[in-house]
Amino acid sequence: MSEVGNIYDNGPISLIARIKDNLSIYTAKKWAHYQVAYAEPWPRSSPLRVDLVALAGATTIAANGVIAKRLVPILQATDGEMLHIRFEPLDDVEGVVYEQSGTGKFNSRNTHARVNMGTCIRDPYLATTTLFVMGYQRDMNLEAQNPNPIALNQARFQFFGFRYVLDAITPDLGSVVDQNRNPDTKKQEEIIRQLAAGDKATVAQYIGPTTWLPAEGR
Repeated sequence: MSEVGNIYDNGPISLIARIKDNLSIYTAKKWAHYQVAYAEPWPRSSPLRVDLVALAGATTIAANGVIAKRLVPILQATDGEMLHIRFEPLDDVEGVVYEQSGTGKFNSRNTHARVNMGTCIRDPYLATTTLFVMGYQRDMNLEAQNPNPIALNQARFQFFGFRYVLDAITPDLGSVVDQNRNPDTKKQEEIIRQLAAGDKATVAQYIGPTTWLPAEGR
């Protein structure tokens, strides 16, 4: 497998890596490296639909109001699991994504982009909504904003995509020895640091061909 850089390309959502391929994933402010053990579709369906009004225990989202960011239980992953998803608002509201809860997704220094009902008009496959949810307690949070001058009684969002089961890669550093053929612990520690930093040469040497993924905002 060669590296790919098309995870956001416009078109139907598809696997970004196959079983036994490697993934290098940015999560918890460092790069972690995995092999895909299993992958399956996560079809667009009612269990993958959430109403933030109901989730907030409210009856409406106020005119020009906000339902503050909150954890979406249907999108919680377990250790060794990754969700690769796209989403669409089903009501006239805007979705604002945080990954993890303190870090905005789709944002820059002064702007935090939103997903609305019109996104699919210019982006029919919703490729620009692509995001990844990686592992236990690294949850995606979603906020809903109502741009209308009237209150709405629903703020529904539909999700779909793929689910992956991942095995962490532990590189074999047994050959990293000093001149006396003893384990060179200092060099081994530096290799581990470089792998976490995402150094491409080190990853190529000790992990092999990989696909680079941003699982969280930065």
